[in-house]
Amino acid sequence: TIGRFRARLEAEGQLAVLFEAVKTQLAAENVIIAEGRVAIIDATVVEAARTGRGKLGEGETDSRDPEAGAHVKINARGRKVGTWGYQFQVNADEDGFIHAQTVTPGNAHEIRSWEGLMTGGEAELYADSAYSARETRDTLAARGVADRVQRKGYRNAPLPEAEVARNKEIGVTRAGVERIFGHAKRVWRVERTRFLGLA
Repeated sequence: TIGRFRARLEAEGQLAVLFEAVKTQLAAENVIIAEGRVAIIDATVVEAARTGRGKLGEGETDSRDPEAGAHVKINARGRKVGTWGYQFQVNADEDGFIHAQTVTPGNAHEIRSWEGLMTGGEAELYADSAYSARETRDTLAARGVADRVQRKGYRNAPLPEAEVARNKEIGVTRAGVERIFGHAKRVWRVERTRFLGLA
């Protein structure tokens, strides 16, 4: 019932309106900070309700969720791990309040979605190295937002010690968003979608 209600709000364009109304009321009561706040942006992968299997045999049809996409990442052991699903991306503050969120197919790169998560009240942006790019730095500078995006090294160009230390310092604040994802997956069981499609 709750899922159908949410889907209907989304279909009628009222979900974002409702979300903004709640944020406005909370900001008016000084429960959340609307201007000059820290923004922490990150994404987590949520497996699709139907993932199907690898290569299809002769005459087989693809049963996977058609709106999802393949997300591939390197795990802690250095191995590639693939998931057919979606990316749940958020813009949260240091207290864990989500100011903006979006869901994209798993194969959409985070770096192409972060600008749409910005609300305009941010003074600083914290994010992991998936968001590190010259374009990101230029956009933040143009907006007057302090760059707290972790840098990434490359095989033949490792990060200097100063950048490694900077990444660690940023990581202390940035880690707050991981608690949001951990809570969503552990308590709300958001490891896998319940319905097909983005709606």
